[in-house]
Amino acid sequence: MVAGKAEGEVKSLMSRYIDLFNADDFATAAEECYNVPFSWLVGPTIDSVTTRQAFVERMSGMRASLAEQGFERSDLVGCTVRMLGADAALAGVEVARHYADKRPPEVTGGTYVAHNDGRGWRLTCLIGHPVSDIVS
Repeated sequence: MVAGKAEGEVKSLMSRYIDLFNADDFATAAEECYNVPFSWLVGPTIDSVTTRQAFVERMSGMRASLAEQGFERSDLVGCTVRMLGADAALAGVEVARHYADKRPPEVTGGTYVAHNDGRGWRLTCLIGHPVSDIVS
């Protein structure tokens, strides 16, 4: 696979995931965008799910908590992809969360580990970190 094509596919995967997050459709996200088990590494904490159902429940709960705070939508501000061979990549993302009360967007950063198992690209892990540390 040509690296440029794979990078574009990973970027498309991230855009698709953001669309599904905004639609609160984590069953589809689990099917189309994620490999399970999936892990979140945020600060000193690591959390993993081992089933699609657990993934959907965790993500739905997180989004419901955001909605209680007035969350409206997320925008993918930027995405850089660094290929690690033909079947693995790091996707550094900058995401802006927008709220109904029009407060300034909350901008977060993170790096996803993406893998292509021959059926397409899927996300396997998220590492949360400052925007300034996004992989280039």
